[in-house]
This record gives sequence, structure tokens and C-alpha cells, in this order.
Amino acid sequence: MSLLLKGGITKLSELEIDTDKDWQSRGITNLGGVAAGMAVGHVVQRNGGKLQTLAPGPAHTVLTSEGPGHLVVWAPGGTYFERYLPVTVDLEHDEGLVAPDSSREITAAIASSFARTHGDAPGDMIKRLTPALVLANAEAIVTPDGDHQETPAMGSSFSLKIVVDGAVADDGGVQTDETAAAQNPTQNDMTLLPAVPAVDDAYYFGHAKKFNVAWLNIGTQGDGVWVISWEYWNGAAWSALSDVVDNTNGFTALVGLRDVSFTRPGDWVTTDVGGVTGLYWIRARLSSFTSINTQPRGSQSWVEIYV
Repeated sequence: MSLLLKGGITKLSELEIDTDKDWQSRGITNLGGVAAGMAVGHVVQRNGGKLQTLAPGPAHTVLTSEGPGHLVVWAPGGTYFERYLPVTVDLEHDEGLVAPDSSREITAAIASSFARTHGDAPGDMIKRLTPALVLANAEAIVTPDGDHQETPAMGSSFSLKIVVDGAVADDGGVQTDETAAAQNPTQNDMTLLPAVPAVDDAYYFGHAKKFNVAWLNIGTQGDGVWVISWEYWNGAAWSALSDVVDNTNGFTALVGLRDVSFTRPGDWVTTDVGGVTGLYWIRARLSSFTSINTQPRGSQSWVEIYV
């Protein structure tokens, strides 16, 4: 510090750092909480006047700009969902075995003989011969094996990712249609939990087709103590989904694209939620609540359908 005083510097804020200096392969490290919170695959972005890290997204997603003034997020590549055309492909092959009628009858050549008698003429080196020439034509009728057996095309499957047809926030029984918010990429316009949550508050995700995975782009990571239960409508009551893998961690996962997968129920039926009619719905219901520090919010949602 004595060197700084000699240079006329009395405050740390007056210190100027030459960022264009050749540091000769030396780097600047230990940038506080940013570096401490990073692991392999993290990237850094500016949020207001601070730097913050962005954790790696799911495999095969890309780093996507949401436009000026918004944080970058992990999302499906480009206008990924606009390139899918839902079609039905029928793979069917009809065939029959046909024995072609290709028989042909050929009249056999007439048996014949040729003989010519010569007298012996030893002086001329001639010896009498009695040759016999027989021309015979033996034939058989052959039926060609024209059978053709073709193995049918192997069965194939594919998946389709598409934005939700419905999204509804439930705060104490008051249901709000957030379908438009869930379909567009606007940041933090989905109210995943109320600001003051209570048990049985819920968020609903719906689509016209039965689906296998719900995808959610988390805009704000929730912080608190609560438990989320994932349920579906079976025609009589809301029942627990089977084999749930919740990669949103009850809306407390890091910001970015997260999925919730489950076994598609056999008794799943459509119902109406918050004025949105005729869809297959699942819901994230708050089954236990203790405290909340940060309200979780979403930016966009999709479903994935296995065909």
C-alpha cells in the first residue's frame, strides 16, 4: 500500500488497471462467487450489473438468445418445434404368392438315320463305312420357381415435441388461464407457484394428445421448502402418475430447460381446467408446504409425444 501512497493514490477506487497489458500467459482467477459456483460446462452471462453462471442444459439443447434485455437459456435448437409436421405413417405391405404359367411344349425331333454304302477301295485308301446318325431331342417341362417372399418393413417409432395446448395456474382454487404465456418465450410469465403458496395450489399442463414428457423452461429458480406431487385425471379423480422422474426438482432446479417424464396412464381421459376444454392434463400439486424464499417462475412449456 505504501507504493500506492507514493503514487498519489489514497483510495482503492482510484487504482487503474491496464487491461491491455501483455500478461505473458498469466490469467486473472478467483473471481469470487462466480468462479466458486462454476463447474465443467458452466457459462457466464451478465444479469444487470453482475456476472452469474448458467449451468449446462440437457443434452442436445443449444444456448439460445431470448432477445435484448433477456438472459440466454438452454432450449431446443432454432425454431425446432416449428419444423415438425404431425403426420400418420401407415406401414403396410400386402403380397401374394403367384405361380406363373410359363410351361411350353416342344415337339421332339423325328428320329432319323443316314446311311451310304461305299465299296472298299484299298488302293484309294477307301474303307466301306455304314454310319448311322440319330438326332434325338429329349425334353422336360420345367415350372420355374417364381415364388417371392418379402419380409415386411420393420416397425419404427418417433417422438414429437410441441408447445402445450393449455396451461393453468391454481391459487387456492382460483384458476388463471396462462396458455398464451406458456406458448411464447417471454421470460418469467408463468406463475408456477403463488407468491404465498398453500397446500393444494397447483399448476396444470395440457395437450389435445396423450403425451409422455412435459418440458419446462424455468425462468426463475424457486427456493424454499415444499413438496410437489404430479397427478393426472382418470375420469373420476386426480391420481398419482407412475414412474415420475422430475428433473425440475419441484420447480427448484437451476434456470433452463427441464423435463418431467412418466408412464402414460391407460385410463387417462380429457377434462376441462380453468375454462380450457377437451385436453389431457397433468398437474403439479403442492402436497406439502413449509416456507418460500424465492417464487418459481417459468418462461415456456412443451410436451413430448412418443409414437
